[in-house]
Amino acid sequence: MKNIVTCPNCSSENPYYKETCSSCNSFIRDKISNLDLWNIVGLLIENPVKAFRQIIYSQHKNFILFILFFVSIKFLINARFISLLTIGRFTTTTSLPLSFLLILLFLTALLALFAIIFTRLNSSFGFSTRFKDIFSIVTYAQLPHVFGLAILFPIELIIFGDYIFSLNPSPFVIKEMIAYTLLTVEVLLILWSIFLSVAAFYVHYREIVPALLSSLIFNGLLILLLYFSSRYIFII
Repeated sequence: MKNIVTCPNCSSENPYYKETCSSCNSFIRDKISNLDLWNIVGLLIENPVKAFRQIIYSQHKNFILFILFFVSIKFLINARFISLLTIGRFTTTTSLPLSFLLILLFLTALLALFAIIFTRLNSSFGFSTRFKDIFSIVTYAQLPHVFGLAILFPIELIIFGDYIFSLNPSPFVIKEMIAYTLLTVEVLLILWSIFLSVAAFYVHYREIVPALLSSLIFNGLLILLLYFSSRYIFII
């Protein structure tokens, strides 16, 4: 299982992310210096495999901090929703800025740790990869959460106001049909993010089974992060 590229000049095998041949230094593919965010967003919708290939090929992984910042806000909101189920009614003791910083720290640490372990495990099996590529593709796979923050959450605030994080009464009691419709859209965004992670790992492996397995492990870790955050981050 090796995702390799054969040099057209000397026929040497190179890691899939290489720009020039390791043997003869000939160019194997076009050079990509920077990422265009809107172009990548369009490709993630139209052709995710091509989008993640560009992310891996790019020398500079632009917008990573931008994405992490807004994904962390959405994860903070999601964790607060989940806390209604894991804890119930409680008094928040952690300030909002501190809660956000903790989520940002935990999310970044999780993505970085996953990328490190993933890279080393692949290396032990003779599969060449780079930390920055893995960190970038799993980060870009979270873009649907940014869309949820920018589009869906404002709608939820407008409709439910202060009751959006309430159990007394719940948004599902106030406006049941609208609440379940918005929840369905939330689930679809999560499923889209999972699908993107599968596509990201598929670009890495070029095989669907290891891509599915890697995505399952990665998204399982994200679920654990959200659960942990919902239980403890608001009452530290």
